Amino acid sequence: MRCEEVRPLLPEMAGGVPEGVTEVEAHLGSCAACSAELGRYRATALQLSALREDLVEPPNAALERALARVPAWRWRLLSRRVVVDERLRYAALSLGGVMVGALAIGLLRRRAAHREPALVTPASSP
Repeated sequence: MRCEEVRPLLPEMAGGVPEGVTEVEAHLGSCAACSAELGRYRATALQLSALREDLVEPPNAALERALARVPAWRWRLLSRRVVVDERLRYAALSLGGVMVGALAIGLLRRRAAHREPALVTPASSP
């Protein structure tokens, strides 16, 4: 096998040797570059598995501080983009128009549902 054929298989082999890879193992025994790359994949997998075991809790108020900062700058950035970008401005205005139209339709339906039905009197027959 050639290095170009073996390299795509190395990440899978880092987790363990799958069945039917005797040709790959033979290549790894003769190719120092592919063998070193497999070693790097295995080292990375080992380091990543160690991360699962070492759970570091952030300070108590870290999440609250981070969340408190996000909305202010995010809204400022978004409002600047809407003012500057003509496409976003039209999209925002269109969305506003759709919301106003939906509200108007909802109010008209509600008004029609609450309206008392007109009294229908049967016509007198002659």
